[in-house]
Amino acid sequence: MGVAGSHFTKRIRRFNVVERTERVINKDKPIPAPLHKADAERLKQLLKDDPQLKEELVNKNSTLGKNLHSVYVTSKGDLPNIYPQSKTKLPQNRAQEFNSAFTFQEPEVVPPGRYTLTQITECIADHYKDKQIYTSQVLADRVKIDKKLMDNILKYYRVFDMYIPEKMVEKKTSPKLFLSNAIDKIRQSLEIDKYKEERKQIGKD
Repeated sequence: MGVAGSHFTKRIRRFNVVERTERVINKDKPIPAPLHKADAERLKQLLKDDPQLKEELVNKNSTLGKNLHSVYVTSKGDLPNIYPQSKTKLPQNRAQEFNSAFTFQEPEVVPPGRYTLTQITECIADHYKDKQIYTSQVLADRVKIDKKLMDNILKYYRVFDMYIPEKMVEKKTSPKLFLSNAIDKIRQSLEIDKYKEERKQIGKD
């Protein structure tokens, strides 16, 4: 049919639509929708069994009409408080504050065998900075997890760093030194100063 055919049929459907709508609205009683075949047969059987049923449906019951006019609903008293005020006060400061550098709330108490993203990032950064001092056993004891699990974490995960070629860096600054400074910045951004005593015990400071 194409675009031209659909445009033509649309024009036919909209032809004289205002007058046709007013004609339907001005009818005294709208034409009811046809009944289903099973419903029509059931209604026909009911009218056949009880001939007075048709008269009862068509004629109004005056007694029921009078009872309906005598029904009134009155309201007394004050309007009840549907939503009572809560005794707990709402927080005045609705700003989101996070206890970590990863912009989401971390639990304050971590059970043994579990660890937070901040803790494991600290372990990876320390191990990458000095693998001889920060061994997997030392880091596993820090976060209280199994050594085998810590070995897998240190093997398959790393902290993101940025590599700068030697020709772009001054001669006095080596890439290794730059990488060490980058890890120190990561630790500062994570506010890592909790393991100062641990570093003293293992001879770092």
